[in-house]
Amino acid sequence: MLENKEHIVPILAKTLGLEPELIEAFGDDADLTEQYLSSVLVVELVVELERHFGLMIDDDDLLTENVSTIRKIDGLVAKYMELQPSEG
Repeated sequence: MLENKEHIVPILAKTLGLEPELIEAFGDDADLTEQYLSSVLVVELVVELERHFGLMIDDDDLLTENVSTIRKIDGLVAKYMELQPSEG
């Protein structure tokens, strides 16, 4: 199971203007760039992910290939969550 999928699906649905159930139906490895995710939407998606998770994603990772599937989005979020200093 993907760590952050329950948070990613609503963000992705909002960004793409699709129902969360449809996003879920695609599956974790479906390529979203073929029909839904343009380069402009990649930037919007990354901004929403940063806002939701309190992350700062490097410009080097602002690549369509890094957010082309739910699994890749989850991996990107997990990578930056590990890099965040823990509070406390």
